[in-house]
Amino acid sequence: KMHANHDLVTGFLKNTLQFKGFLISDWEALDRITTPPHANYTYSVLAAIQAGLDMVMVPHNYTEFIDILTNLVKKNYIRMERIDDAVERILRVKFIMGLFENPLPDLSLVNQLGNQA
Repeated sequence: KMHANHDLVTGFLKNTLQFKGFLISDWEALDRITTPPHANYTYSVLAAIQAGLDMVMVPHNYTEFIDILTNLVKKNYIRMERIDDAVERILRVKFIMGLFENPLPDLSLVNQLGNQA
């Protein structure tokens, strides 16, 4: 339920600590914001995005998430600036990692997968 905690996610992590990366939800985390799970998914989406989550892992019904988020933005419950901030954070990390210049993995390292460092 920490996914909906604005004071922690945005207030402390993003503002106080000046975290410049992006925040990703846990698997099905938005479903677990309410009790019982998924009881008010619109509230869960609103609370998590307003809290400062930048990317959401929606394992099953992603179309429901997209529809709800789009509707919340259209109705100004979630400001476009919040979406812009999330996109900026995600793209910044991808640029730093070089994913736009070199989007494919280095296959010469494949034998290292699963090895102890």
